[in-house]
Amino acid sequence: MYSHSRLSTFEQCKLKFKFKYIDKVKVDIKDTIETFLGSRVHETLEKLYKDLNFEKKNTKEELLLYLETIWKEKWHDEILIVRDEYKPENYFEMAKRFVSDYYDKYQPFDQAKVIGTEIYIKIKLDSEGKYQLQGYIDRLDSKGDYFEVHDYKTSNTLPLQEYLDKDRQLALYSIAIREQYNAKDVRLVWHYLNFNKEVESKRTPDELEKLKQDIITLIKEIESCTDFSPTTSALCDWCEFKKICPEFKHLYKEDDVEGTAAVDEYASLKEEESKIQKKLEELKEKILLKAEQENVSALFGTNKKVKIWSKDFEKFPATADPSFEEFNNTIKMLGLWDEFSRIDSFKLEREFQKLPPTIKEELLRFARKQKVTRLYLGNKWYF
Repeated sequence: MYSHSRLSTFEQCKLKFKFKYIDKVKVDIKDTIETFLGSRVHETLEKLYKDLNFEKKNTKEELLLYLETIWKEKWHDEILIVRDEYKPENYFEMAKRFVSDYYDKYQPFDQAKVIGTEIYIKIKLDSEGKYQLQGYIDRLDSKGDYFEVHDYKTSNTLPLQEYLDKDRQLALYSIAIREQYNAKDVRLVWHYLNFNKEVESKRTPDELEKLKQDIITLIKEIESCTDFSPTTSALCDWCEFKKICPEFKHLYKEDDVEGTAAVDEYASLKEEESKIQKKLEELKEKILLKAEQENVSALFGTNKKVKIWSKDFEKFPATADPSFEEFNNTIKMLGLWDEFSRIDSFKLEREFQKLPPTIKEELLRFARKQKVTRLYLGNKWYF
């Protein structure tokens, strides 16, 4: 069954989706410090609300002690810390701050009735139940017929409101809550613990219906996909399949001296090529300036000569130009569409002078003059 994370994996990288859900590749998955921190904070806040349901209110000190206990119990040396400048204790202090700030902000925790924590749900996207999703809600609260879906975030970024108003995960959860609890309305609440900030959003029935259709479309795309190409991004540093991904696996092949040497040499030559190209451009400018000063079309060196060719062209709008659409319509109106159906600007510029005067006059509204200059290197005494 699909889940929000499964759908997101496909959107993030199709090859990762294939490795994980189709091929079911088994890899040694290392915990990252970010996921470790998030899990421990979630467990601590889950304990807070579970105990409250049994009329036991933990003090802040008790919660922080619980956080420290499970942190030490579950910590292991294989946890991956990508940012080398930070140590495990830095992340532990962050976790304590998250819990402490949350406790101070919401005590005595009587804002609503807590229905449950870590609630498993199924989301029906169509009436037949052919398309379904599953997920877990961090916390579900109720205020009579109105419900709140709460989600704890330990990330270092605070998204804009417009991003959260388009967020898919909690909106999908609200579909299940509306159906299962006959809820009149569902409030979506994110707790960005790093900023001690609560952000909320809502969805209309129409928006949720559109979301269902969008997810069904995405599922159909997944099920018909045949090209599982990798997509590289900053997220690759946290990917468990990095060592077998064609984009990165050579990085871990330490014995390929020949391949490494070839890349190093290629990079060195490309760098040299860039320097040479820059120098050639500088020399071209000098030659053109000197030819203009001397009123000549060729300059001679000791053994070689450079012949200068120059011509003015009418440059027409490209696809990205603001006037392209009007230009495109004019081409059709003048009966030139068959010959220039793709608006081959280079071909049009080359053939422009052969067009009838009335057509040239109409097209000149869109043209701008552009001089093309080329240098041809040849033997000094060859004519």
